[in-house]
Amino acid sequence: MDKRIEKKKWSQKKSLYLGGIILFIALAFFGFKTLNRKIYKLEASRISVKKVTEGDFQDVILIDGNVEPINLVLVNTLEGGSVEEIFIEDGVLVTKGTPLLRLSNPAATLGYMNQETAIIEQINNLRSLKLSLEKDQRSLMESLMDSENSLADVQRSFKVDSLLFAKDIIAKNDFVNLKESYKYLQDKRNFMNNNVKKSARDNKVQIQQINKSIGLMQRNLDMIHENIEKMLVRAPVTGMLSSFDPVIGESYMKNQNVAKIDIQSGFKIRGRVDEYFLSTVKSGQLARFSFDGQIVNLKVKKVLSEVNNGRFEIDLVFVEDIPEAITNGQSLQVKLELSKAKKSLLIPRGNYFQASGGQYVFVLDNNGEAHKRYIRLGKNNPSYYQVLEGLVIGEEFISSSYDDFKNYESIKINK
Repeated sequence: MDKRIEKKKWSQKKSLYLGGIILFIALAFFGFKTLNRKIYKLEASRISVKKVTEGDFQDVILIDGNVEPINLVLVNTLEGGSVEEIFIEDGVLVTKGTPLLRLSNPAATLGYMNQETAIIEQINNLRSLKLSLEKDQRSLMESLMDSENSLADVQRSFKVDSLLFAKDIIAKNDFVNLKESYKYLQDKRNFMNNNVKKSARDNKVQIQQINKSIGLMQRNLDMIHENIEKMLVRAPVTGMLSSFDPVIGESYMKNQNVAKIDIQSGFKIRGRVDEYFLSTVKSGQLARFSFDGQIVNLKVKKVLSEVNNGRFEIDLVFVEDIPEAITNGQSLQVKLELSKAKKSLLIPRGNYFQASGGQYVFVLDNNGEAHKRYIRLGKNNPSYYQVLEGLVIGEEFISSSYDDFKNYESIKINK
């Protein structure tokens, strides 16, 4: 028969023994963790310390800008060619129409001369045709006049002979012959009169077309003369000449820029902004820069959305009077405001960001140590980062480089 086997119970001695083992393991684990806690020791003189503050935060970016004339006119070549003659130097005041340089293009000049010759020949042919039509019209008019004169003579004779024939003074055959001659001259005069009128109408239309064609050809001829004259590059407006540095023999393409002319009606600043901010920068936003110890205020007038080499350009105009010392071509660093100021928790920018990427900072306690604390940052400007989580106002943190101890959790600061 089966025998019931009772389960052995833990004795008190065994339970205490097992509890002691568990306690020993726990104490050993925490002791090992404590002994192996990463602590980096450094001198206080090697670090910089900053405070967490609260203040007005404004999203601002720094951009590079150059002072440019507010009204700038580009001088381009109207025809291509090589520089044959230079009439003026860069940096001088020029008036509208002042010759700047002359280009030479023998092939183009020869082509224009051939076109000119062909057009002049066509104009002469049309003028000859016009003269011929006018001469023919005059000939017809003279023939009509002769016919009318002959008719008038016969008409006088016919009237006289009609009276004589009625009195039987002249023979019938003579009267009939005179009557037929009179009728023939009447028909001839009427035919020639109609022919003269029709010819006058046709000649009028044809001469109008000839005159129109001559006018068009004359305009083409004037354009050829203008194209030849375009080899002489002139100033299109009055102003200060700049960026003008041609060399004798240098070749220019058609519509290639050779100079700039500042109309001297004021200055603007052409700024270059990273393409990341293309959707953020708008007309009307404010900007400022420091010049001669003063803050100069600007406003965005135009945003040029075309991106070149990762940047787009904006035009900024002066809000107040332009400083007298500002000169054309001067380089400036401008602070562009992307938002209005608002109260935020702030930490200053510093070298710590390079190692931490803004994910953590070492916060100081009252025992001469600093401990790694993970944080969350928002926007930034050239001076501050906006703190969203992880810090409170008044706390101090290490703002210098973390490169030597970025892999440690705590720092012991020796004063």
